[in-house]
Amino acid sequence: MVLVLILMSVASSTIYVDDDNSAGNFTKIQDAINASEPNDLIVVLNGTYPENLMVDKSIILKGENGPIVNGSGLLDPLITITSDNVTLEGFNFSRGRSSGFNSGAVLVLADGCKILNNTISGSSSHGLCLLNSENHLITGNSIHNNQYAGVWLLLVNFSQVLGNQFFENGKDGMHIGSSRSNSVIGNIFCGNGEVGAHVVNSVGNEISVNKISSNPEDGIYLFNSNNNVLVGNEVHDNNLNGMNLQGSGGNFIFSNVIQNCSDSGVLCVASSNDNVIVRNTISNNNLNGIAIYGSNFNSISENVICNSKENGISLRDNSTGNIFTHNEISGNSRYGFNLDESSSNFVQNNEIFDNFNGLVMAYSHDNTLVDNDVHNNAFGVSLEFVQYVVVTTNEICNNTQDGLRLVRCDRSKIWENKISQNRVDGIRIVRSDYTTVSDNDIDSNGEYGVQVLDRSNHNRFMLNVVSNSDHGGLYLYEGEMNMLSSNAFIDNQNFNVRDNHKNKWFGNFYSDYFGEDLDGNMIGDDPYLIRGYRDAISIDMEPFIHSYWVTN
Repeated sequence: MVLVLILMSVASSTIYVDDDNSAGNFTKIQDAINASEPNDLIVVLNGTYPENLMVDKSIILKGENGPIVNGSGLLDPLITITSDNVTLEGFNFSRGRSSGFNSGAVLVLADGCKILNNTISGSSSHGLCLLNSENHLITGNSIHNNQYAGVWLLLVNFSQVLGNQFFENGKDGMHIGSSRSNSVIGNIFCGNGEVGAHVVNSVGNEISVNKISSNPEDGIYLFNSNNNVLVGNEVHDNNLNGMNLQGSGGNFIFSNVIQNCSDSGVLCVASSNDNVIVRNTISNNNLNGIAIYGSNFNSISENVICNSKENGISLRDNSTGNIFTHNEISGNSRYGFNLDESSSNFVQNNEIFDNFNGLVMAYSHDNTLVDNDVHNNAFGVSLEFVQYVVVTTNEICNNTQDGLRLVRCDRSKIWENKISQNRVDGIRIVRSDYTTVSDNDIDSNGEYGVQVLDRSNHNRFMLNVVSNSDHGGLYLYEGEMNMLSSNAFIDNQNFNVRDNHKNKWFGNFYSDYFGEDLDGNMIGDDPYLIRGYRDAISIDMEPFIHSYWVTN
């Protein structure tokens, strides 16, 4: 009996408010709030209420048919919530007058509040402002045409922002500052004055399945924010980047569609390290699909990156330790992959095709290219002013210029690649030193299998098969102290090899050698003469009789 009496004593009441006094207990909302008890339900009927409200009790405020709260002319929020567990539902908050970045038409200063199905517009500050609190639910609201952000979260944790519309606000659609573990899911951010969703100094937030478009700056901007999750968003037609990470690391960017942005689809700058960018579709952006500038140890994999006006992927400004795997990079107007002034990166199993140029690496060292399929570009792969690069087990085919071009590529290793059916040279080497070219299958290229130009010295060519080139197999036009051993030159048009002297040829197979092997050691008894211009002659003293002894 005592327990029943206690429960009855705390049972909630329902209070009605009607501005014309025809159906309510009160004509003013604040009077109803003042008369209420915790857990009471206040139902506000349709009408216009020129009030600035203060809620200091855990009550439910519910509007029927969108009552308008438009203030009494005071420079205050239209409603300030200072009590935990308040529900605010179904109102139209219009033309609030408040100042500063820590205020708004609706100001929440307590925990566990529910802001449901309201319209908040025309505020001189933010639309909805939540400060130093947690465990909120914000859903179904339309927040638009406010002077600052649509919603401003500062020091707000463990809250959910679900299924709202943020549009045409003067600054950001949403601004999250110094907050953690919030979920921003299924919202629309469109046509705001700066950024769609702006996250600053925040950790562990989720931004998923939102539609973010037509914002004058970035779609999503992370500044100094770590370990956030960005999944399944549609980001398009923003005037800067689709997603901009600045000084932000450890973020997970998965399965987003990012297109038609005026700069890059995804931009990582200023030591945005250790991010994972995977399975996104990034297309038709005006600069780059993905740009990594001055950022390290990022993993970029399984993305489709196409039709950028500049580069599919751009890596610059001393970015190191990044891994690029299993991306499909096509139709980009400049380079499929541009790697500039960045070292110790790993590029594996990417398909790079139908770009103006495939992959261009410049002013870098210690990068590795392995198992990539580079085809139907102008230049396939171009290495310019680089050192200690490894290019191995790639397939570089059907490009309209050179398959692999080395310009001042020193102390590098080019081995076990298939380089075929490129319209100009399979490999063109220009002024490159101390590089090893070995075990490559170089077949059916339009001009030379390998062409060496402009004082390229001290390089080694071993165990390559150079065949069916339309102009010639290997043309060593200019260079000294190069060593060519155990290669097979087979059925190249015009000539198998040419040399201008001062290089070492030893133990190669030439399909146009017809010497005898009387002692049966598979080495020709007569030397093979290699001609060059101005009657220069080099000699292979021990040419192989059969290509088997070279290729196996």
